[in-house]
Amino acid sequence: MQVRYDRSTGKSTTPDEDDDLLQCRVAIVGLDIDAIKRNYRDVFDTLRQRCVSCGVRVPCAVDLKGDPNTLVWEAYCPNSGALNALIAFTEVIH
Repeated sequence: MQVRYDRSTGKSTTPDEDDDLLQCRVAIVGLDIDAIKRNYRDVFDTLRQRCVSCGVRVPCAVDLKGDPNTLVWEAYCPNSGALNALIAFTEVIH
């Protein structure tokens, strides 16, 4: 699955842009961000806070624009462990 998310620049100027990188990454890994918000609000808040305060937002945005399906993000993303755990969890319950 290839997802283009041209708004992601790694430099946020509005609250909506703060969520762009996280929303894009969540979609690419096959998770439903609305379900996470609804069912696991504390988890979502933690994911969002880590993303907003992340020091590698520019490389993340570049990866999302260039090849969003590469797994290199797992090496630098502070949310990679949590996102992979959510993926595993959703696979178990479905």
